[in-house]
Amino acid sequence: MTDPDYNAHLQTIYPGTQWTISRFSHGSINATHRAVKTAGGAGPSSLVLKHASPYFVDDDTGRVQPFSIKRQEIEAAIMTSSAGIMQPADGSIPTWRLPHFLHRSEGKESELLRTEKDEVASVMLIEDLGNVRNLRDTILAFAEEPSLNVDKLVANIGCILGTTLATMHSAATARAIENSGVKEALSQQLTDDVVWFLAMELLPDYLAGAPRAKEYFQWLVDDMQRPRHAYPPCLMHGDFNYGNILMPADALETGNSQPIVVDWEFATSQGRGVNGDISEFLSMIHCRIIGGRREQAAPSSARLFRQLCASFCSAYREEAQLVCTMKPDDLNTQLYRSALLLSGRDILTFANDACADYANFEELVRVGLWYFERAGACMEEFVKESNCVELEKEDEGFIRSLFIFV
Repeated sequence: MTDPDYNAHLQTIYPGTQWTISRFSHGSINATHRAVKTAGGAGPSSLVLKHASPYFVDDDTGRVQPFSIKRQEIEAAIMTSSAGIMQPADGSIPTWRLPHFLHRSEGKESELLRTEKDEVASVMLIEDLGNVRNLRDTILAFAEEPSLNVDKLVANIGCILGTTLATMHSAATARAIENSGVKEALSQQLTDDVVWFLAMELLPDYLAGAPRAKEYFQWLVDDMQRPRHAYPPCLMHGDFNYGNILMPADALETGNSQPIVVDWEFATSQGRGVNGDISEFLSMIHCRIIGGRREQAAPSSARLFRQLCASFCSAYREEAQLVCTMKPDDLNTQLYRSALLLSGRDILTFANDACADYANFEELVRVGLWYFERAGACMEEFVKESNCVELEKEDEGFIRSLFIFV
């Protein structure tokens, strides 16, 4: 089978150039490469090339999962429009940034990349971000150099992430999309089957052993597919986690606390906010914090992760202003319950996928099941006084701290 000729593809976009290509280990949804220019004057000195096929292959099972190449159309739309549709009310507030979009081509792979495949492919070129590392590795590196500057930088990162995400989830952003040129692209929903495959298919196995396992799973499925309540659609990243948040490797030396958020293929303007993006982000970090409770080398990193989440949640709460009355017909109370269900799913999924060797793995499972149990079967059960008392005992209190209770 002929390998894709990325150099030849780049030459059609930047005539007279030559490139060396190396693949990133990051990401399994696309084949992602760094291209460094070795000859010619056209184009940037380096760039990132993302090659999308109409499917991806699961690393663990080898299973082929369909995924439309239009996902790159969505990512391109986000990168070209984000400055216009995601502005906080106060323009002076620092925000994250996205990579700069350079170019996108779509067509038969045999024509785009000189392979033997006639399947349709998409190739997107974006800014090379240089020497960066993901947020998890950034925090672990910071933990090796504890100082007041580190604490301040971590708090600033969390604040920027929380404020910008709340802005992205806001009704103002939804209105801006309605009046933008990217409305059609961002209204696509391409990920339902993919999300089911990645986050739901194995969940019954992860719930096995819990006394109410079948009920928990059904509550979640109902909330996702047949919600009883009208959750307002919002712009959603769809894969918001610390692996898709990058920081400059020299952030501590320069004091640069501006995150770069990447990989927007799962984005949609018809998504969920506090009961979607938030659960994945917080759940992965929550698992790391719990795992660190029995590791002697982990207290410093666990403290920084906790600090990151505290500043993130506080900033999100202040920007989003989700006032929760704990009444069955209150929208924000409904969002609170939904967020708990998604958090239970995401903690159990990440615990089984990435933390099975933790000494306190059973504690992770217990915490994940707590979210399902406290969400309950319905709103009437959720808002009972006895359950409200238990909700105040949430481990680390992250989800609860996103809401304002009156």
